[in-house]
Amino acid sequence: MDILLVERLGGLAGFGGSGSGLRSRGRIALSLLSSADREVLDALFASRSGVAPGERRDAFRYRLTRTTPLGEERVEAWEHAVPATVCACVRDEIV
Repeated sequence: MDILLVERLGGLAGFGGSGSGLRSRGRIALSLLSSADREVLDALFASRSGVAPGERRDAFRYRLTRTTPLGEERVEAWEHAVPATVCACVRDEIV
């Protein structure tokens, strides 16, 4: 599948958490991204290191999900590590 699912979590208000009334998510076709942005995403998925808890208090992190021939892959990364084009696809919604 050519779609990247994006969720923005954390921040000062704890967006996306279980008690949050606001969800921030989006989706973007991988084919719309530049080759440089796709390389950054490939590196994030390959690292599988995720985000260290408490490393950046009150900072946004992004949960990225893509489907590959082997199944679904998911990784979380701090906002500064995610391409701006990917961050820009996220929209807030009240739950």
